[in-house]
Amino acid sequence: MGGQLRLHYDSSDPEYKPETERCKGKATACCNTGIVSLTLSPTALDSYRGDLLAALPFGGGPNAFNSIDESAQSLYEFRRWTGAGAPEPSSVANRLYGKAIRTLQKRLSERSAYLDDNVLFSVVHLMIASAGQHDVAAVKQHLTGLRQIISLRGGLSKTPSHLSIRSLLIIIEYFMALEQYLGFDLDDLESIPSSRLHYTRHPFPPQLCRHIAALPDGFAEVALSGRISVQCIQLLCAVSSWQSLIGEQLNDTSKRTQDIMCRLFCEPRECARDAALLLLYLKRTGISPGLEYVIGIGIAICVRHLSEENRTSVFDGALLRCMLDNIKAIRSPQPSDIETVIWLALIVNWRTQSYQPVREADDVLDHVIIRFPSLQSWQKVSKICCRFWWFDCLKDDLLKCWEKSTKRTQRIPKKKS
Repeated sequence: MGGQLRLHYDSSDPEYKPETERCKGKATACCNTGIVSLTLSPTALDSYRGDLLAALPFGGGPNAFNSIDESAQSLYEFRRWTGAGAPEPSSVANRLYGKAIRTLQKRLSERSAYLDDNVLFSVVHLMIASAGQHDVAAVKQHLTGLRQIISLRGGLSKTPSHLSIRSLLIIIEYFMALEQYLGFDLDDLESIPSSRLHYTRHPFPPQLCRHIAALPDGFAEVALSGRISVQCIQLLCAVSSWQSLIGEQLNDTSKRTQDIMCRLFCEPRECARDAALLLLYLKRTGISPGLEYVIGIGIAICVRHLSEENRTSVFDGALLRCMLDNIKAIRSPQPSDIETVIWLALIVNWRTQSYQPVREADDVLDHVIIRFPSLQSWQKVSKICCRFWWFDCLKDDLLKCWEKSTKRTQRIPKKKS
């Protein structure tokens, strides 16, 4: 039996805040195998970290504890780093990393180690720790080892602990694919193997027809045109499979609520990762800039932000600039192209500005409204949005984004013909 994890927030801590700001406290993780002190970093995700940790396997020995301790320390230092370049790990982080490596190597020397969930969890958190220190070589090394272990196990299940492990692995793959797509890192076929994109015309095979039938009307029209790849259609279908869960009321502790929370922790991240991979495959294949890139960028940004990761990063700025370039590259757009672009531009503008305005997101929406004058009526725009994924609770926020953009564009001097 694994130990039960309990998070205790110290009210005497000067940074302690109750309830909604409780992520600014100190936590102690207690288990029958030992005690590890964790200083939680103040991020939006911290309010959910207790639920995540409670689902993870902690009964297999000290290697998991040492790894999470090092991961937490690395992220703590990364989020407080104000200097240029990669953060310099402290002596505490170096000591914890060495200890975690030694205990993991000892466990891996045993024949049944690959069946131990704690080994998976340990490698994932060592990978996160290396990412926090910008040690790309170590991240890739851990990623290769983790994939080998998962392959030996025959894959992962859909239990809460395995979904959590999958989610953490997906986050690493997401950022690695983005770095290579944006040119922040060299293209590496070993860390991110390539995949051939497939395009098809009518008549579509039955399975693809079922995927298209699951899409909202706006995306279905684009898919039926045959101008986006099968992989892009599959990505949109995957988003459709969980997006309806966003409006669920999760106020109880039932198994159904737990299952939904685990799905929403894993599946949106999986779609964001697949969108980043799609962008990299498009680049590697030499596909010209255009609508499919816009869809991939839009999903990569807005889906990641749906999972409460609202801190806009350098990736968002670079992606938004790429999004604008690809919108400009669309020549003679079809009506379905225009509708897709406006919905994505509006959703991305809203999602990336949770904390403060983002100029690049404003540039994207402003350009779309200027380029397509018919979109300067909210009545028309709201009807377009209803042809995609739409939630009534977002209506007021989206309207505010659109109103701010129309006001900005009205102040732009018109070019003389």
